[in-house]
Amino acid sequence: MPAPKTVAAAANEISGIVYAKLPGNRIQIVVRMTAPPTEPSSFSITNPARVALDFPATRVTMANKVVAVREGAVSSVTAAEGDGRSRVILSLVKPVGYTTSIDGNNYVITVNAPGTAIAGAEKTKVVHFASSRQSGKYSLKTIDFRRGPQADGKIIIKLSDPSVGVDIREQTGEIIVDFLNTTVPLDLQRRLDVVDFATPVQTIDTFAQGRNTRMIVTPKGRYEHVAYQTGDVFTISIKPIIEKADEKKVDEFGYSGEKLSLNFQNIDARAALQVLADFTGLNFVVGDNVKGNLTLRLKDVPWDQALDLIVDAKNLAVRRRGNVLTVAPAPEVAAKEKAALESTKAFIELEPLVSELIQINYAKANEIAALLKSIKAVTTGAGQHPVFGTGATGGGVQAATDSNSLLSLRGQVTVDQRTNSLLIQDTPGKIREVRKLIAKLDQPVRQVLIETRLVEATDNFARSLGVRFGVKKADVGNPAGQRDSAISGNISDSSGIVSAGTLGASSSGLNVNLASSGVGGNLAASIGFTLAKLGSTGDLLNLELSALEQEGNGKIISSPRVITANQKKAKIEQGQERVFTTSVLGVGAVVTKRATLKLEVTPQITPDDRVNLDVDITKDNFADSVQGLLNVKQIQTTILLDNGETVVIGGVYEQDKQTTIAKVPFFGDLPLLGWLFKTKSVQDNKTELLIFLTPRIISENLTLR
Repeated sequence: MPAPKTVAAAANEISGIVYAKLPGNRIQIVVRMTAPPTEPSSFSITNPARVALDFPATRVTMANKVVAVREGAVSSVTAAEGDGRSRVILSLVKPVGYTTSIDGNNYVITVNAPGTAIAGAEKTKVVHFASSRQSGKYSLKTIDFRRGPQADGKIIIKLSDPSVGVDIREQTGEIIVDFLNTTVPLDLQRRLDVVDFATPVQTIDTFAQGRNTRMIVTPKGRYEHVAYQTGDVFTISIKPIIEKADEKKVDEFGYSGEKLSLNFQNIDARAALQVLADFTGLNFVVGDNVKGNLTLRLKDVPWDQALDLIVDAKNLAVRRRGNVLTVAPAPEVAAKEKAALESTKAFIELEPLVSELIQINYAKANEIAALLKSIKAVTTGAGQHPVFGTGATGGGVQAATDSNSLLSLRGQVTVDQRTNSLLIQDTPGKIREVRKLIAKLDQPVRQVLIETRLVEATDNFARSLGVRFGVKKADVGNPAGQRDSAISGNISDSSGIVSAGTLGASSSGLNVNLASSGVGGNLAASIGFTLAKLGSTGDLLNLELSALEQEGNGKIISSPRVITANQKKAKIEQGQERVFTTSVLGVGAVVTKRATLKLEVTPQITPDDRVNLDVDITKDNFADSVQGLLNVKQIQTTILLDNGETVVIGGVYEQDKQTTIAKVPFFGDLPLLGWLFKTKSVQDNKTELLIFLTPRIISENLTLR
């Protein structure tokens, strides 16, 4: 008999495994060996999340082959040997990235933090193929498309360097590929229409996006995709999912069985079940207490619906395991299941408790604790069809536990405010559930910079025209018996001329006194004319023209901006606050009024990197500093914008146009000469307010994208 193979002649040994927690909730695992290790082969699975490393010609000499970590994304590390090699298995909370390096006789594994998704929502899964180790620019050389033998589409990209960083994710029915720190030639920035290849791929769009290059693949129908890289060639394969010919469709009532017809009079229930067993080829186990007769007349009904009708008519219950169906009276099945549940409950109540300290990195520990206590357990036992699942009878039924908590009845959670940690005491299974939930909840919240610009433009115009006009005539100093006479603009002036006996050059006694009143407190420009023949008999003409025109343009720009977290309200305010005294029915009071520029905004980042904003912008100013009257300009709206997009969310246009004419009746209406008997003022003031808004999502490296 040949001797069994051993690994005694192995060239290396694993002597120990240690770990350390790094900043950023990363975990460093060091595999200690007796000699410098060779690069192992590796593979990973997602459910459950595990990473396996195979070291050839290596044995394990550790006393304890399982190392419990329970930090970051790592639950434990296990070492095992067999077939001339040793395998190191990393059990993870969720799939995360990792890096490896060789340091002397040690093999170092650095596991990333449990996640990078936004708090409160699970981010689209992104697959990282490589990370750029150099700071230089890369480029895409060629982009090619081929059809595979299974009607799959292959997108083949030739890279300038194998270390180009590539991120892939599915979003809104598209496959988005980002080549980090990579440029693309202009001749490759185009859309490839590959509909004629008869693959799931319809179009391929390639374009530059900042320092990166983005490729958007638009597929059609049901598909699955895989990406892999060989050297400097990166390939994306998109394969159609072909429905199986024997895949049965579910009707509107949730039944998918093959149709049959039954016509029996007073048939035994056990015999009816036997007919169904012969028709379907399934194994039926019928309990001894299944009794009674029934009459059936069914035509072209699915067999599973016929079974449902039989068990409902005889108050039976069906449980299915694989291709075996068990039929028994419903009370008997319920009692049996209740006993099984009570047995499981008793086992859980007796299971030993363990304590674990979980560090909360981004959220507040007391908020996470309150959330854990508010989660209700969900059971599908009452709403699930015993044979065909939830399709036949609807969804699950929510049932609150006694403690209304994700923890068990004996579980407890305590918050350490000083270290922002949770101390949880519960069964190991419950703690694993809590760790997975916290890994999804404890994520950095994305932030948004909201920038607004309020532009207020004014255009003012005013014009004032006026005239002063007077005519005097005197006939005094006549011989006896003849009357003296005088003509002037008013009685007092004409009487004075007669009394003086002569005509004097003065500005009193005007016939028309409609001079320009000026504009904005400024006096009008004027020019005067006087034509006179003085003496006891003479004439006097006074004429004064006045005019003033004023134009003004102004612009006031206010630009408040604020940074806030996703779905968190932010407010910024700047202005004046004044105190005024009022009197009502003789009782004095002090009133405080504020005239401010205020921005209140609540952003919400959508899964496609757009921003939904609830905005409240107010711009006030004092119109009267004594009475405290306010001019208020306010806008409240909700708007959805792209990242970095600038739009005008509102505006107010105001025009104040006035024309005032004062004239002497009849004479003021005469053509040309009428201007000597009237004054005219024109005012045209225009004010326009525009409000611009720009949201910018701040990336994790604190730069604006």
